[in-house]
Amino acid sequence: YNDGTSGQDKKDSGDHETERKMEHFRIPPQSLSRSDFGGQLTEAQEALSECIATDPHFLDTFDRLVMDVVLPWLKARLLECSMGGDNNDGDAPTTFYYQRPPTLRLQPGPSAATVKPHSDSVYGHQDGELNFWIPLMNNELTGTYLWAESLPGKGDYHPLKVQYGEMASFHGTHC
Repeated sequence: YNDGTSGQDKKDSGDHETERKMEHFRIPPQSLSRSDFGGQLTEAQEALSECIATDPHFLDTFDRLVMDVVLPWLKARLLECSMGGDNNDGDAPTTFYYQRPPTLRLQPGPSAATVKPHSDSVYGHQDGELNFWIPLMNNELTGTYLWAESLPGKGDYHPLKVQYGEMASFHGTHC
């Protein structure tokens, strides 16, 4: 990790490398603001997207997450709501579409950088889209949470208290 001084990994007094933790990860301030404010946010997001799109191990892991966790959960939810089609026994095939590669957003914490409250529909996202959030670190250590509304347009944004190892689904197109 970078302590902001030398750019090198910290060593303890015994000249051993200290444990690296995501909570210590720091993004240069210029990477947190858009180019029209003198920053490099667009370039940083493009570089991250390129890394994800060209990493076969990451993409295989992502596909397994979708196939083994997300889709069975989603199909069960649809069946609970009697939206599974004419055959509600759960054995009938159901077609789902998902974004591959996914869009990965990194929000360093603690950080004063925020995004204004919005719904993804303002960016052209379609109505049937679901968002999934998987924290990559302990949010309580970083103070970084994703905020969402309980209902579209209600304005009651609240943090999704999802912990490392958990996943939240929300209708980001409208909430």
